[in-house]
Amino acid sequence: MSSMDVKTVLRKLASTALVLPGLAASVACHASDNDGSGWDQARAQLSASQQGPMSFAVERWKLLTSSNRFAFNDYAGFVLSYPGFPDEEKLRRYAESALDRDFAEPARLVAFFDREPPLTNPGRAQYALALQALGRPEAAQVARAAWRGGAMSDSAESSLLAAWGNTFTQDDHDARMDALLWAGAAGQAARELAWVSPARRPIDAARLAALQGTDPYAAAAGISGQVLNSDPGFVYQRVRQLRKNGDGASARALLAGRPPLARKPLDRAKWVDELLINARGAASAGDTRSTVRIAAGIDDAFDQGEDVSQMPYDLRDDYTSLMWLGGTQALWNLGSGSDAAPLFYRYGAAARTPGTRSKGFYWAGLASAQAGRGPDAQRYFAMAAQYADQFYGLLALERLGKPVPRFAVDSTAQPTPDERARFQNAPITQAVREVARNADWRTTVRFFKEIAEQQQSEGQHMLVADLARSLGRRDLGVIVGQAAGARGYLDFQHIAFPLIPVPDNSRDTWTMVHAITRQESQFAQNAISHAGARGLMQLMPGTANEQAGKLGLSFNSQALIDDAGFNIQLGSAYFQRLMSYYNGSYPLAVAAYNAGAGNVNKWLRANGDPRTGGIAWVDWLERIPISETRNYVQRVLENAVVYEAMNPDKASYTGPNPMSHFLGKSSPG
Repeated sequence: MSSMDVKTVLRKLASTALVLPGLAASVACHASDNDGSGWDQARAQLSASQQGPMSFAVERWKLLTSSNRFAFNDYAGFVLSYPGFPDEEKLRRYAESALDRDFAEPARLVAFFDREPPLTNPGRAQYALALQALGRPEAAQVARAAWRGGAMSDSAESSLLAAWGNTFTQDDHDARMDALLWAGAAGQAARELAWVSPARRPIDAARLAALQGTDPYAAAAGISGQVLNSDPGFVYQRVRQLRKNGDGASARALLAGRPPLARKPLDRAKWVDELLINARGAASAGDTRSTVRIAAGIDDAFDQGEDVSQMPYDLRDDYTSLMWLGGTQALWNLGSGSDAAPLFYRYGAAARTPGTRSKGFYWAGLASAQAGRGPDAQRYFAMAAQYADQFYGLLALERLGKPVPRFAVDSTAQPTPDERARFQNAPITQAVREVARNADWRTTVRFFKEIAEQQQSEGQHMLVADLARSLGRRDLGVIVGQAAGARGYLDFQHIAFPLIPVPDNSRDTWTMVHAITRQESQFAQNAISHAGARGLMQLMPGTANEQAGKLGLSFNSQALIDDAGFNIQLGSAYFQRLMSYYNGSYPLAVAAYNAGAGNVNKWLRANGDPRTGGIAWVDWLERIPISETRNYVQRVLENAVVYEAMNPDKASYTGPNPMSHFLGKSSPG
């Protein structure tokens, strides 16, 4: 698209009025419909409605999020006009980065940052200069924060020094040097070194030398190795230097054998990322003990009692990956449940999602049991069992000898009048109504997840649940049910596990139709994956065509989207073929549905066959090398158990220990 085309589109979109009608008072369908057909009736009514003005805002959002080359005013204006849209942080970062190349009027810039505080330090520096231009008294305070925050444009650095340099303290300069080195801003750090305090200068000179690729010890001016190796900034830069120079073994030895940190790393996300990189390197090199030591050394980067689950995603993701790697290496390779259990516990405690939390606590229980610590094992299993609709929560219930709940209670929470009014008037609510009508699947999912994740109280989640029913969008129901569960609201199963009409010729696989569809498409009939899988049960056209031939049916790829019954018939028959191929093994058939039988057969050869007792089922599942498939199998099996618990008249199995039944093993848990 040319720049002229872009400007024309943006002008048209900016002139579009925002209309926010109230949420429909009546609920068009109920999750308790006998076959779920009420959802489809509501969806048909929505599809027949006219396009609303919010469709232009959605198109503008797609345009702006697709590129970081628009002007500051484009991004800032959109964020101010449509607060709460998906990827808001991304748009704010785009706006701040645009200030490096575009001039923005100080008044416009300040109006934006007053409402949306800077996310980046270069943005913070520009905010300080704009405040100064407007004569605002808080300019000096923001300037100090920007200076301490580290990297900024060279011109901003000069401007801040000229305006406020004589007010910056020694501590301000030390803080800035630390931030610059963590950011890898070698040029500005070299200029800042002269301002650093005498106590910090040798260590920071060594850090800078490592960053620049020279000898850090020569630059350290007699500082002992013990002091250097207890400084997180030095250790981080030295380990990176060694690793990038091809000496991964020395990098790993430094991390595994270092003394306790003298202070907390300024950038803990980068610190944990470096630990993970080196722990993986140790595992690949067969150095299990170093892997476990690196993982176990995580604690001195955090204050006692800090809740990692409330930290940013990139840090949490690397942290949990490190804890899982250390735990499995300790348990599987060293046979040390006592070393593994605390790492698995940290894995679960650092997570937000019920699936990950229950997984960590369950494996902490397994490790404790292996170490002969029965009471600890029971305590961890009880923690996992709190998540009774999750794979590991269900296994933990079996370990404790407890039945699966029936999930018969619906939440009765109601939003406050203020919550209802704010929800009805939020731009995201009207945007969701618009994308639910006819947007592509990926766009729809982004808006559905955003509105669900924004809700805090149980009553607010009920507002989204009612919206899902009024729109006839089962996928929004699944998403808000999952979001509610992640916040500890456990009575949303009926909206989270909706029903769909199943053709008579697929009734024998009613449970697996629902279990697979919930994971594959979340019941979005128009779902098309990146790989080209289509419809409710996400069938590749080639596979669907082959299956149609086996059933004597004519094939039309568009029918995989347009005809829900056709998609279910083919998907159900294909799954039955896989079940027959694997002699009735649900986990193997489910894995093959996702990754193909060829991959599953390869994993059976590499890791053993759990059907014959060569390896425990949970060990085999966790050794699946494709993370998507590893997660997929667990989610589908937990879906199957929950659907049968909620719909006992449809259940294929009514005995005890249903998860073990679907796994095909006789012992509980």
